[in-house]
Amino acid sequence: MEPLLHVAIPFVALVQLGVKPAKAAPLALLGVVPDLDALLLVHRSVSHSALILSLVWIPVLVLVVFYRPEYRKVAVLGLLVLLSHPVLDVMGSSTPILWPLLETSIYIKLSLNGKVGEGVSLIPQVEVHRTATVFKQVSEIDYPIFTGEGLMLTLILITPIVLNMLIERKTLGQSGPP
Repeated sequence: MEPLLHVAIPFVALVQLGVKPAKAAPLALLGVVPDLDALLLVHRSVSHSALILSLVWIPVLVLVVFYRPEYRKVAVLGLLVLLSHPVLDVMGSSTPILWPLLETSIYIKLSLNGKVGEGVSLIPQVEVHRTATVFKQVSEIDYPIFTGEGLMLTLILITPIVLNMLIERKTLGQSGPP
């Protein structure tokens, strides 16, 4: 999945959970962190394992619980944002989501198709593909930061949030002291 959606989807989810957009935005950026492995020319590496991401985040949770317990919710949401990355990726391409427990990368193909002809029918499709996990450095990685579909989906998801922010700002401005 494209990096733009790895940020936009968690952002919208966080706002729906009641996190203010100004706080949700930087937290949502954690959704793209697993793709930083591309800078090392090894994409979909250990950084796409939900197990590894969880293990790496445990010290953050422990530190927050002991030293800044008021940020416990933020730390848990940060982990969920990180984990959203491999979960979203597994629906589009082979991802080592359970590595090292499974030495295979998983790709789930899920769809529901409609067929209209002599009648109307629904055709569900669920496929789980497993391939050997191989972490290999390549000479270059070429993938989209966003696509037209991803950009439009992002705009559709984020526009209501921006409109609500503008309405709140305008309402607060009108109800303030003269």
